[in-house]
Amino acid sequence: MKSKKNYKISWLGEFIDKPIEDEFLADSLSGSRKITALIALVFGAILGLFLVNSYLTEGGTPLFAKTAPIRLLFITVSIAVFLAARKITKYRQLVYIITFYQAMMATTYLFTLAQYDSLNYFSILALMVITLAIYLLPNKIIMSQAVTALFSLAFFISSGQKLAGMQTPEPFRIVAYQAILLVYCNINFCWAEATKRKTFIANRELYDLSAKDPLTGIYNRKKFDDALEEWMGLAQRYGNPLSIILFDIDNFKGVNDTYGHIVGDNVLKNVTASVCSSIRDTDVFARWGGDEFVILLPNTDLQQAEGIAERIRKSLRENCLDTVRNITCSFGVAELSERDTILSLLRRADDLLLQAKTSGKDRVVI
Repeated sequence: MKSKKNYKISWLGEFIDKPIEDEFLADSLSGSRKITALIALVFGAILGLFLVNSYLTEGGTPLFAKTAPIRLLFITVSIAVFLAARKITKYRQLVYIITFYQAMMATTYLFTLAQYDSLNYFSILALMVITLAIYLLPNKIIMSQAVTALFSLAFFISSGQKLAGMQTPEPFRIVAYQAILLVYCNINFCWAEATKRKTFIANRELYDLSAKDPLTGIYNRKKFDDALEEWMGLAQRYGNPLSIILFDIDNFKGVNDTYGHIVGDNVLKNVTASVCSSIRDTDVFARWGGDEFVILLPNTDLQQAEGIAERIRKSLRENCLDTVRNITCSFGVAELSERDTILSLLRRADDLLLQAKTSGKDRVVI
């Protein structure tokens, strides 16, 4: 049985456990793609407006000839990011695209700013707006931090002489404002990311409550029915084999009568843990009811399913509680046929389980 997941969140707003973080990123990929595409479209449109304004006010001047190609390049990149982001299938690919686009935003501004002889308050405002824009994109926090740190450093180095021309307090104020903005962006981003992950945890726990058996922690019957319907559809469509194993604990009522229900519950948990260690991640293991369990085996024919059932049977005989020994189980194994329905497949497995019980128990019948 899988151990309890580590849902601890770091001060950067990310899950400490990498597999869980990967699950969260995969789950949020669709939303992140849409946000990235939308922001790229908006930023490209905004710079398009700047280009039009520059043409109307500076058209035909050397300054326009220098800034127009830079802005056109950014608009082109924005369109490319808008189109590419919607087709991304892995979060890592999206991180590469976002990081490139963030760097492109910063570089476009710095190259454009370099064409002007002096700074004004609109230049400083643009520095802060671009910093905010970088943190709007759903990138990994460490990548956004790296881009904004390098961007801020490059701005103050490249604009050193222009800042020196301002009155004495002004350059220090600009540095202070940018530092405050960076601190705010980082706190807000990390808080927002942590909130998203807490929501993810809450949704996951709600799903577990609705899909899992509270005693054993494996899937419940409703979840199994949904999975069986889905896998049967795939098997019948593509001609893949599909098998199920239905089994129960032999003489389980006697365990409850002799040792009590608390010990009986421990037997159920022990059996469940043993079976979980003997099946594959793709198999669907559920509590059918009482002391009955069912395993759905995708892409598994009857002979393979029989081998799995035998392995589980032997494992259960060797794995017993201190208070209860000689715990055995009986198994019915059936493979999906062309004419099977969900009901007919389950009925066949149940009939085979009954044969195993009436012919001596502790055996597999196919």
